[in-house]
Amino acid sequence: MSPTTPRHPSLPSLLRTATGTVAALAMGLSATVALASAGSAAAPESAAQSAERPTLTRTQFAFRANGYGTSASGGMVPVGSDRTALSSISCTSDAGKAHRNFVAESEVPGLGTVRGVYSRVSTSQKKGVTTSSSVHRVAEIVLADTPLGSLTIDGVESTTSAFHDADGFHATAQTDLAGIFFTPPGGEPQGVDLPSLGQSVTIPGVAVISLGRTIEKATKDDARAYAVGLVIKVIPTETTVKVARSVSKLEKGYKSGIFHGSGVPAKAKVLGELVEVGKVINQVMPCTGTEGELDPMDAADVDLADQIVVEGASARQKGKQTRAKAVGMEASKVARIDVADQLVIEALESKVNVTRRADGKLKRNAKASFGSITLGGEPQSLDQLGELEIPGLAKIQTGLKKKIRGGIRMIGVRITLLDGTGAVLDFATSKLSISES
Repeated sequence: MSPTTPRHPSLPSLLRTATGTVAALAMGLSATVALASAGSAAAPESAAQSAERPTLTRTQFAFRANGYGTSASGGMVPVGSDRTALSSISCTSDAGKAHRNFVAESEVPGLGTVRGVYSRVSTSQKKGVTTSSSVHRVAEIVLADTPLGSLTIDGVESTTSAFHDADGFHATAQTDLAGIFFTPPGGEPQGVDLPSLGQSVTIPGVAVISLGRTIEKATKDDARAYAVGLVIKVIPTETTVKVARSVSKLEKGYKSGIFHGSGVPAKAKVLGELVEVGKVINQVMPCTGTEGELDPMDAADVDLADQIVVEGASARQKGKQTRAKAVGMEASKVARIDVADQLVIEALESKVNVTRRADGKLKRNAKASFGSITLGGEPQSLDQLGELEIPGLAKIQTGLKKKIRGGIRMIGVRITLLDGTGAVLDFATSKLSISES
């Protein structure tokens, strides 16, 4: 649809205040992403994630496994750094999958240098035991030198396993740490006592080091295991780094399809990098659905940069499968979006539905709706607002529908800044696909 002509000559000036505010937010996000990207670019000896190709076996279970070597947040990297040596297996019913990754050396913003970062995730079924496993290790971490000295941490590893045997579901999670060494200015390296579970070791002015959490949970229907080898709070940069994170999940219930879905009320993308915007929901569909039960999730109101207010963010999902078909729904809703008291969108909602039959036939549909849109207090025609562009400032699009492999996606409202920052704000995104395995 062609851009809508403003009904009032002052419309561009009304939106200018709002987009200027969002632009300022985007510039801050851009700087953050630049820091994270710089950390990744500083790893010339990085091996790309590889996939092993053994024989795959269809099972009655759904597997999921993922993890990484390091991830930083806060301080120098307020929305999180690129994760080193990320490995992941998304929802699948196939045993025999494996992915590995290795990074020889990388600079992590706010932390220092990490070396020998290895990760491997896999699914297997052998001799009656079905397993989802994850292993992540970091050979060495060297914190940047400070006037108080330098810190080296060796041999951080986490291992998780979620499995099923003749006795049911089980979960195991463990972590290992080889050693911590502190070198004072002009001195020799000194061994530091390793932290005990639930306790921290503090190197004054340098870092606070704690063992990460481990979670082992098994029920009659599923098992999940989670482990973080180490958590480092770097004092000079106010950065928190998680080291060696592993996750394994296994659940029963696969009959005819594997679900891949999510509902996200608000998110932002800057210069092609996805960054988190506040504590807004990201609801993810379980691999085998929800057994036909409606699963709702609500979030508190969020004020972004004191100018962008998201009220009444919520998501809901439902998925069910039989041997004949798999049926699912994802929905995302925002009661009110207020940009600098200028652009206000109320009662925004998107919803997608997907049905996949056992013979592979697919049925999918999506819709978006909203109650009202006002700009500078002036109501805007919903019939004409498919796309509204203010030259050089911003473009507002509604009801962006796209077919994806095995499903469909709907974005309720997208605001794209045209000021060179590359910022895109999406509100009420619902996405769902159903695969055979």
